[in-house]
Amino acid sequence: MPERLTIEIGLPVHKAIEAQRRSFEETHDDILMRLLDIGANDGLGVEGPAVDAAAGRPWVWKGVRLPHGTQLRMSYNGAEHHAEIRDGVWVLEEGVARSPSGAASLIARTRRGRKTHLDGWRYWQARLPGEALWTPIAALQARRGE
Repeated sequence: MPERLTIEIGLPVHKAIEAQRRSFEETHDDILMRLLDIGANDGLGVEGPAVDAAAGRPWVWKGVRLPHGTQLRMSYNGAEHHAEIRDGVWVLEEGVARSPSGAASLIARTRRGRKTHLDGWRYWQARLPGEALWTPIAALQARRGE
């Protein structure tokens, strides 16, 4: 077993690591090793096979499928916010969500600073892995009936 070190991380980083968890048996170390593609042949002396970090689960909801690694953006109150699909969930700086509306609601605040709920399908755009163009996710939802 490799030597263990302690590092300090902020809450957003901890939430992002937790969002990558595939099972309750997987430790934070296991998650980071998988995401960083650290394996037996990396020259670092760490045991275990390398895992393809891009092989995460897609996010699927209401007939829309966004692959692992899909980039997302949303404009709200004059600011642009970003998220990414990681192993089947929406990961934002503000936290982790399971739907476009949940992700939008993590960001949305009233003028008085109170939380509010938004229909995320109206706000988010997606850029699928390997593509250059952004597409409103509402358009992706509309395409499912074609």
